[in-house]
Amino acid sequence: MFNSGITMEKQESVIAARVPKTLKELIAEFVKQDTHMNESDFVRDAIREKIRREAPHLYTKLFQQKGLQKNDSV
Repeated sequence: MFNSGITMEKQESVIAARVPKTLKELIAEFVKQDTHMNESDFVRDAIREKIRREAPHLYTKLFQQKGLQKNDSV
């Protein structure tokens, strides 16, 4: 990715997880009815939501370390 002639390193990682076929089908159906763009978008949102709910101190710490606002994408 280029920005003003400077190469920017991608800040993403891949996490692969096996899920039962029925759960995959449920997610696909939910994505069709919801505002998520695709299944990956849904999974990212579900992970963020779980961390916010069960470990809010870690979520807040991430924003402090990265200098982000809480509305920014993580």
